[in-house]
Amino acid sequence: MTLRTQQQIRAAIGYGVGGTFCFLLVLPLIWVASTSVRPISEMTQVPPVVLPQSITFDAYVNIWEAAPFVRYFFNSVFISASTAVIALSFAICAAYAFARFRFRGATTLLMLVVMSQMLPGSSILIPLFQVIRNMGLLDTHAGMILIYTGFAIPFCTWLLNGYFRAIPEDLEQAAMIDGCNRFELLWRIILPLAAPAVVAVGTFAFLLSWNEFLFAYVFTKSNALTIPVGLRAAFLGQYVNKYDQLFAASLIFSLPPIAIFVSLQRYFVQGLTAGAVKE
Repeated sequence: MTLRTQQQIRAAIGYGVGGTFCFLLVLPLIWVASTSVRPISEMTQVPPVVLPQSITFDAYVNIWEAAPFVRYFFNSVFISASTAVIALSFAICAAYAFARFRFRGATTLLMLVVMSQMLPGSSILIPLFQVIRNMGLLDTHAGMILIYTGFAIPFCTWLLNGYFRAIPEDLEQAAMIDGCNRFELLWRIILPLAAPAVVAVGTFAFLLSWNEFLFAYVFTKSNALTIPVGLRAAFLGQYVNKYDQLFAASLIFSLPPIAIFVSLQRYFVQGLTAGAVKE
C-alpha cells in the first residue's frame, strides 16, 4: 500500500467520522423544521416518519395569533442586549484590573470569581427569588437584567483577563509617556486591540440571556416574559400540545442568534483562542 493510498484512506475515515458527527448535530434542526411544516395527524403516526408526506405552512401563520410574540421578542432583545452591555462594562474594568494591577489577594479573588460559575443555577434559585422579591423587581426587565448580568460577569472577566495579559505592556508604557491616563489607555489602545475578545464576550452574554429558561420562568409572569417562556406558555398546555406551532416559532426565533453568531464567527473564535498561549 503506497503512502498516497494511506493518506486517502485516512482522509476518507476522517471525513466520514466528521460528517457523521455533523449530521447528528444537525438532525434535531432537521426534525424541528420538518415537524413545523407537517399536519398534526402525521406527528402521531407510529412509527414516525422523518420527512413529511404533506406540507403545510399553517403553523407559521397561526403562531402570531396564539400569543403576543412581538412583545416577547422585544423583551428578549432588550434584556439580552442590556445584559451584554452592562456585563461588558463591568467585566472590562475588572479584567483590566486583574491583568495590570498588582495587589494582595488578586489571584485568590480571580479564582473565587471563576469558581462562582461552578455553582448550579438551581442551587441559588430560592435565595435569589427572595432577594428579587424584596427589591420589588419580580416580573420586571430590570430584575432579569440584574440576574443575567450577575451570571455573565464572572466568565466574561476570566476570558478578558487572559486576553489583556497577552497584550504587551510596552504599548501602555509608551502611551503613558505620551500623556495618556489609565482611562484613555483603556479606551484608545487596549479595547481596539481586544476587539475580538470583546465581541466574543458580548456574544456570550447575549446568547446566555436569550436562551435561558429556568430563571425567566420563575421570575417573570407577563410584563417581562421572554421568548423561551412564551413558547412554553403558548403551545404546551395540560391537555393540548401544539408541537407544529411550537417548532415553527422555535425555528423563527432561533434565527436572530444564529445570524449574530454567523456574522461574528471570525471574531468569536479569535476572541476565545487569543490569550490562551503566552509568547
